[in-house]
Amino acid sequence: MYLKEYINKLKTGHSIDEKKWLDQNAILETISEEIPDSGTEEWKNFKTNSIKETSWKVLLENSTKQDYLKKEQRKLPNSIFFIDGHYSQEASSLKKESGINISSLSDYINKNPEFKSILFNNPSDYAESRLSGIKDKKPTYFISLNSLLSSGTVIEVEKAKNINETINIIHSFSNIEPEIVINPYIIIVCKEGSKVSFQEISHNVESWNNTLKEIFIRKDSNLTFSSLQERISTGIKTSSINCHIDENAELNLKVLNRERSKEDIRVFLNKENSTANISGIILSNNKDESDVFCKVTHIGRTSKSDQNWRLISAKNSKTAINGKICVNKNAKGSDASFYSKSLLLNRKATSFSKPELEILEDDVKCKHGASFGEIDNNSIFYMQSRGIKKKDAIILLIHAFINEIGLDIEDNSEFSKNLIDDFFNQINEK
Repeated sequence: MYLKEYINKLKTGHSIDEKKWLDQNAILETISEEIPDSGTEEWKNFKTNSIKETSWKVLLENSTKQDYLKKEQRKLPNSIFFIDGHYSQEASSLKKESGINISSLSDYINKNPEFKSILFNNPSDYAESRLSGIKDKKPTYFISLNSLLSSGTVIEVEKAKNINETINIIHSFSNIEPEIVINPYIIIVCKEGSKVSFQEISHNVESWNNTLKEIFIRKDSNLTFSSLQERISTGIKTSSINCHIDENAELNLKVLNRERSKEDIRVFLNKENSTANISGIILSNNKDESDVFCKVTHIGRTSKSDQNWRLISAKNSKTAINGKICVNKNAKGSDASFYSKSLLLNRKATSFSKPELEILEDDVKCKHGASFGEIDNNSIFYMQSRGIKKKDAIILLIHAFINEIGLDIEDNSEFSKNLIDDFFNQINEK
């Protein structure tokens, strides 16, 4: 079914029975408006023309072939698989007694009816406040679209469970039509006193991957979440991560954003002593764009956040980071920082960094900074004088630039290294 046809069907009175917590009318109103473009502050560095100009189809049911499932099972152990946006129990390989429970969102709400009150259900939940006083819902367009098209999968970490092994979340795609929009919706709930690490890997997709993740980190729990993206050759990825952190809880978020990708990250430090450490690499090549919007809101007292980003632009490409820190009234003792460094590998490459501070409380510490530069030719000359080829010298300098933020990606470091090496090979292609 075509996306426009499905939306029109909902507008004429059809309701989604299994999603009664959604304010369907408010969501339909938002996605009936124009798709965000350069006129929307959070989207001004990412072109959405290819999304607007394509007649997209929706994949409402899991139609993955069994032979494809068997192929996927041979990949990574200790993994949760999503194929074409749908959770696949057959392809997943979680160990028994892992301390992780997986269920559909509707089943989870039936068992925990109070949970629906904190889920995304209305575009106003994440609307941006403008200086004019209005609440701008346009930045929530893709979240709203995902909530309509995906049934949702809940990954729950049991109370007081300390899971030592990293859990892989794999997004894989079968040979579907390029005009399909895929909508993985993942909800992660870390119950009180738990500790876990997830590594999310998104394979190359030739269609549109519109992902939504909602993360709830309960009191005294600790979550490390690493998000890796393979090169996207012809498709496009729009992704939203919304994190809610409670008292004495901690989030360590690590992001690798590649070409043709737009990532929106919203973190809410809701309670006292909540912490968020966010680090990321943003890469782009050719004429592509890679853009991240990251907003951290301090609500609880003595909450702490740190953002550290590295951007690399090659050839005629563009990278961008919009890092926003909001400290609400009564969030006394909050400590927040934002730093970004951009490396331009070509005179035609561009990079944008926009730190923003919105502080409504006096007793806080906030700092931000951004810098831009090119490869140091003196360092290249020095390494060449020691017998290192120019190409290898540039790669060493880029590695050093990336490693400044210590983005070690859990147990699967070889996979993350291969992604970086793939980028190096790509920028050296004629």
